[in-house]
Amino acid sequence: MVEAARSEGRAAARRFTDRLPWLTESQADEVRRAYATEYVALREASWRRTLERARVLRGEYECRYRGLRVRVVGLAVAIVAGVVVPAVAVAGRCGL
Repeated sequence: MVEAARSEGRAAARRFTDRLPWLTESQADEVRRAYATEYVALREASWRRTLERARVLRGEYECRYRGLRVRVVGLAVAIVAGVVVPAVAVAGRCGL
């Protein structure tokens, strides 16, 4: 990914300096180097922000999932208890 970003940065820098015909070749080279370096730095910063956001979302989703799992298990236990307890009581009264 980094190498692709470098390549994209160099291409973008070339397009940028092509619109500045008054620059000497050495000036254009300097601008291209600075532009490409900044391009990669911005991409890396974007990747870091995306990674941090993914970590935050993962934590939020895991917390939400745990809460939902507790609710579902509790509901299942309540349903089973609601069916089994009366069945056992009826079976006990009928002598089964």
